[in-house]
Amino acid sequence: MIFSVQRFLEDYLTGRGYNDPDQYSIALATAYSRNRAGRTDASFLGVMRKLRTSFFRANPDLSRPEFERSILSRLDGRFKKKEYSSRHRQSPQRLKHQAHASTNVTA
Repeated sequence: MIFSVQRFLEDYLTGRGYNDPDQYSIALATAYSRNRAGRTDASFLGVMRKLRTSFFRANPDLSRPEFERSILSRLDGRFKKKEYSSRHRQSPQRLKHQAHASTNVTA
């Protein structure tokens, strides 16, 4: 997933004409892939704020807090999995086996 996030960020930054002298997109993609799951927006924004970069000095027209909130929203819209993912639900096949096993029990 890290490469998909990285590519998305690189395309986004290039498309907007931003200069990325220290490959901020790679650092952000790595942080997003490794740290986003299970964190609140505020918590992950703290992770983003801690990334050391010259990206914002190279693009002085950007407000870092606003840009980070915007990019997090875009990343979540594209990559964040739903809270009700399949790992939280039992498969129908397993439920069939459980139902079948409970009807085959002899007293």
